[in-house]
Amino acid sequence: MKKSDIIKQIDKYTNYSQKDIKLVIEYFLDAIMEGLIQDERIELRKLGIFLLKKKPSKMVINPRTGVQTLVSERYLPYFKMGKYIKKELNKHQANAKKV
Repeated sequence: MKKSDIIKQIDKYTNYSQKDIKLVIEYFLDAIMEGLIQDERIELRKLGIFLLKKKPSKMVINPRTGVQTLVSERYLPYFKMGKYIKKELNKHQANAKKV
């Protein structure tokens, strides 16, 4: 599902224009990104938690040349699914397998 599909789905249930819905989604994603940039934990009930995980620097070897290189530390986005969404997905998958 793409952002445009989400916009169309929300459009079915609201009286807002697709342009307004797109703007709200853009602001929502920008707010999450800004929170992550500021190293904040973003918690959305029923969905999950967005946070950054720090990967320490390490030495790696280029398999082609055999040259060692230092990869600097970096931060990676991480999403931890919430209990509600896990339960719903597992319930849906269990029902799909019965059919």
